[in-house]
Amino acid sequence: MTVVDDIMPLAATAAEVADTPAAIGRALARLADPVAGLAAALTAHGITRLIITGSGDSLSAGHMAAPAFAAYAGIPCQAVPAHELVAYGHPDLGPGTAVAVVSSSGRPGPAHDALDRARHSGAFVIGISDRDTPGNPFLAVSAGSLCPGAAKAGIPTQATSATLATLFLLAIDWGGARTPAGVRAQLAAMPTLLEQVRHRGRDAAGTLGVTLPRHRMLHIVGAGPNAGTAHAVADLLTAAAALAALPHEAEEFQHALRPWALGRDDLVLALVPPGARTAPRLLDAIRVAEAAGARAVTLGGPDHPLPVVDEFLSPLPLLMLAQEMTLAAGDAVAQAGSGFRTSSSQARLP
Repeated sequence: MTVVDDIMPLAATAAEVADTPAAIGRALARLADPVAGLAAALTAHGITRLIITGSGDSLSAGHMAAPAFAAYAGIPCQAVPAHELVAYGHPDLGPGTAVAVVSSSGRPGPAHDALDRARHSGAFVIGISDRDTPGNPFLAVSAGSLCPGAAKAGIPTQATSATLATLFLLAIDWGGARTPAGVRAQLAAMPTLLEQVRHRGRDAAGTLGVTLPRHRMLHIVGAGPNAGTAHAVADLLTAAAALAALPHEAEEFQHALRPWALGRDDLVLALVPPGARTAPRLLDAIRVAEAAGARAVTLGGPDHPLPVVDEFLSPLPLLMLAQEMTLAAGDAVAQAGSGFRTSSSQARLP
């Protein structure tokens, strides 16, 4: 079905992607003191577990951030879909657990129900939302609330990245002295780094993106913190261009014999940031895809290089490249008149 391009429009998305590095800088600056205070409160309350809950890109942000809490703060962390937290609960709900409920829009829905469930469990509740408006329940009733202040008129790009940076900052502050040396400085430098990633990589990412609608299936493969990134990228491609994009964890891609289902019209996109511990298995996915006759591309390889950052922060630069790729895919579909978009993003902003 073709619809007018007024639901998460591509033009708004392009503007938000262009502003994402600056938006992350603004979020890190405005939340420095609130996050430090929240980390201190979590420690003072003896919190030893964290659940991150939400829907869509908010849930993906939780999946991408969860390994950072384990690595930096030594806190077991799990991302749980909001509707499942409401339907099934969780054995860790209660005192000693923090629940971060993420909703960029702040509108009622599964996340609102999850917020109520968490509040009545006795858990330490953290609300994260970009809408700093009176009555936003995610900022009004939580023990600790954080407002990154990102824009989200288009498909989820800036809001996802700003939420993710906020969660990284919380993991670093909560970890304190146990956070590896240099990680805090890398996060502080991330706005500048992402601007460099965008300008140096956008042409190649755009060239790749234009070709994606030609493929029958897109298989996005990640591991570690970037298993969550694979979900986020697959969702972006579906929302922007209605492409059949599936996320996979690297080992499960092999274990389930997915390569046997590949055809010459398929593409396998592996997310391999520099220094990834799982790089050998991710590159295995590339090799088996090529052996099956499918097209194989690596974000993080020679054609789409990424800067060296701590692996648990690597979802941010990966998302920056993937968002540029997604805009180009959406443009290609809109210009061809073959999808549900009726106008392009005119997305090649400076």
